[in-house]
Amino acid sequence: MRRQAIALLLGVLGVLAPLTAGADPLRMRIGWAQAPGHLAPLIHELQRRHPEVFRHFGESYVAEPIRFQGSTPQIVAIAVGELEVAAFGSSALALAVINAHLDMRVVADVIQDGVAGQFSQPYVVRKDGPIQAIEDLKGHRVATNAIGSASDAAMRIVLHRHGVLDAEITSVETNFANMPAMIDDGKVDLIALLPQFAPRIEASGRYRALFRINDAFGNMQTVHWAMRADFIAAHRAAVVDFFEDHIRALRWLLDPANRTDALAIAADVTKLPPDNLAYCFTQGDWYRSPDARPEVKAIQIEIDESAKLGILPRTVQLEPTYVDLSLIEDAKRRLDGN
Repeated sequence: MRRQAIALLLGVLGVLAPLTAGADPLRMRIGWAQAPGHLAPLIHELQRRHPEVFRHFGESYVAEPIRFQGSTPQIVAIAVGELEVAAFGSSALALAVINAHLDMRVVADVIQDGVAGQFSQPYVVRKDGPIQAIEDLKGHRVATNAIGSASDAAMRIVLHRHGVLDAEITSVETNFANMPAMIDDGKVDLIALLPQFAPRIEASGRYRALFRINDAFGNMQTVHWAMRADFIAAHRAAVVDFFEDHIRALRWLLDPANRTDALAIAADVTKLPPDNLAYCFTQGDWYRSPDARPEVKAIQIEIDESAKLGILPRTVQLEPTYVDLSLIEDAKRRLDGN
């Protein structure tokens, strides 16, 4: 009887082994809104050109970047299972928890604004226009990529502090790439300026920065990655593999030794002239943690302030419930041999 049981068990294992070996890799769909600020599409192209950087791609996971207009549209996508990694601003994270009742986790850095010596996004107006002070925006049109996005939320915090409420402005949703032409044509009175468009706008001499994103709080975790807790629990090993490859790819892009190739990838992905991308991965660019570590305290401060000003319905206490940095910490230990 014992020999029969062992033989039966071995037979079952023999059947299951090929099934396990042939299991499909985990699908990781990653949200992004603008490149090259969000590196997801660049890393996707890096994987195509330099697969040796990605030790686990195609084995335990595959990754696919999915473009959105901003942070807030990604709430619905991750709620219905059409996205695994969301690129959230602080307000979007709070709304995902408060309104969508999602059990989210802050897991990684995307971009930080206001870090000393690095780029901080300006909000610009025409020099010869009617807007001389923030208070003058009442009754005027402001461009935003998506209401509730990281850029939008920071703008509204500054406006609220100066007594300019949402009902006193007209918000025009449009792509960041369209904003310079819209202010040129007089269709809006304020735009948020990405670093790839800054040289041309600043060189024209027709515009000036009314304020910058770091005027909201100083150093801000402008965009972070967030994932659902149930997805992490169900696929933790593959997710750590993903982050090991992600951090390795991030460091590759930030390495000055790879700058020529990195800029070629940025130009290919964005279809922008190389001269427009000279700022990439320099101090003229946003800061990115080489360990993908987000500034959780900065996210908390922004959520608290947004709730205080009435931009969010209430605050959300992030730690310990809505943060899981163990994924990037485990990945970093593998990479650094600790």
